Amino acid sequence: MKGSLIAVDWGSTNLRAKLIVDGTLVDYRVSGQGIKNVAGGGFEKVLFSLCGDWKKERSGLQVVMSGMIGSREGWAEVPYCRTPVGLEDLAGSLVAVESESMGAIFIVPGLRHDFADGTTDVMRGEETEVLGVLEEVKGAEVTVCGPGTHSKWVNCRGGEIVSFRTWFTGEAFEKLTQDSLISGGVVDGDGSVDDAAFVRGLEHSGRPGGVLHHLFLGRTDMLTKRVQAEHLPGLISGLLIGHEIREAGKFAEGEIQLVGNNQSAQLYGQAFDYFELPYVRWQQDVHLAGMLALVGKR
Repeated sequence: MKGSLIAVDWGSTNLRAKLIVDGTLVDYRVSGQGIKNVAGGGFEKVLFSLCGDWKKERSGLQVVMSGMIGSREGWAEVPYCRTPVGLEDLAGSLVAVESESMGAIFIVPGLRHDFADGTTDVMRGEETEVLGVLEEVKGAEVTVCGPGTHSKWVNCRGGEIVSFRTWFTGEAFEKLTQDSLISGGVVDGDGSVDDAAFVRGLEHSGRPGGVLHHLFLGRTDMLTKRVQAEHLPGLISGLLIGHEIREAGKFAEGEIQLVGNNQSAQLYGQAFDYFELPYVRWQQDVHLAGMLALVGKR
């Protein structure tokens, strides 16, 4: 059953499972039972309840999981692979765990990059998406940008992931818009924000004073009625994304590859256009492409 598998993306907040038969997506299921929402380490029970019927119907299916499920808080802690890392390195480092109901399950290791200044960055899950991009760009020098709770910028060349950095942008936005002096508005269900306020935030990110001063400008913009209170999430989003891009742009190497088919990726695209930074948008399922590439190398 080459090219047939259950591909699982198991993060902190969500669990996504895909049934792949002969390289084609047949079924797709989503659960809010990310690893932080699973009590007592009951991961096997959660996985079986979500997609155990797939395994019953096709007993020969491989089960491959990526994401925080391989962290110390997950099903089994899988050691990080150190950069530089290519497809064959990751495929050869999959770790098997036994499941009574699902059989052997393979977990993709995360990545670790150590900088010369004594700092370290890590990722779990995003490496699989990057592999999906690398399958298409081959050995070109690119930087993959993956917006999210913890936004990743991943430098790649020669078909390998050579370095990466993480920005706390998404989580900072969530906290600032929930309980702060500038949490005056409500983010729409689809994550959309006011365009004018978003651009105002991008503008603020280039002013003197730094991000902590710029955040307070959200308060004064509201008091002076330059930005309506309900549009403050847009300003905060533009401000944080603006700061991220200004710094990450210095780190990036080669053409930027923007990954994502959601509102967050749309906002990053708007910001790239504002800063006149060329980029390629990837809206297809690169996680699936990465999973298929890994299984193909086993």
